[in-house]
Amino acid sequence: MSIHEIEIEALKLPKEERARLAERLLASLGRETEPTGEDPIFGIGRAPVECGVTDGSVNHDRYIYQQTQG
Repeated sequence: MSIHEIEIEALKLPKEERARLAERLLASLGRETEPTGEDPIFGIGRAPVECGVTDGSVNHDRYIYQQTQG
């Protein structure tokens, strides 16, 4: 059975059973099911890249809020 076929069959399971299956698979790899450490989403913006291009969001508010009402 291919990985794709296994995935198709697993997606047919109820949500609780899929979660239990995922926990068992992660445990078999020696991984914890609960995340440890800081969530990487909180690191966004800590090391911005400078590339000399103007950020498109600069004009966002002006575009949204200063358009003529029709």
